[in-house]
Amino acid sequence: MTNFTKNMMIAAAALVVAAGVAGAQTIRAEVPFGFRAAGTVMAAGSYHVDANTSSGGTMVVKLWNADTHRSVLTMPILHSTGKPGAAPTLTFECSGTDCTLVQLAPGNGATYRFRRPALGKDENTRVAVIRAVLVNAR
Repeated sequence: MTNFTKNMMIAAAALVVAAGVAGAQTIRAEVPFGFRAAGTVMAAGSYHVDANTSSGGTMVVKLWNADTHRSVLTMPILHSTGKPGAAPTLTFECSGTDCTLVQLAPGNGATYRFRRPALGKDENTRVAVIRAVLVNAR
């Protein structure tokens, strides 16, 4: 194997690692009510939301409750892209006393949607939008 080939292999490996880390960012939000995310019941509290894009391009979101030290991983679907710079937000859909995380807008212009439970035929819903703070963008 030539030096050129070795250098190209090392450069390709570094690019794959950098691509996996480049999409990472963390936001922090105070959620004043309990909710469901990825089918898991999460308590009210201070949350760190880590949105990471793998080298294969799959988005993985980790929601970590700083008060209870409980976390959940979920894979959202890219819903739309827009201009970067808007404040990060978490959007919840609530029916009665049950709320579900349905959308993440991390502030980079993208909007991600999460799976939501099916609602009853005549079930009323409301939407709660929680503003978040960008803690770390890598």
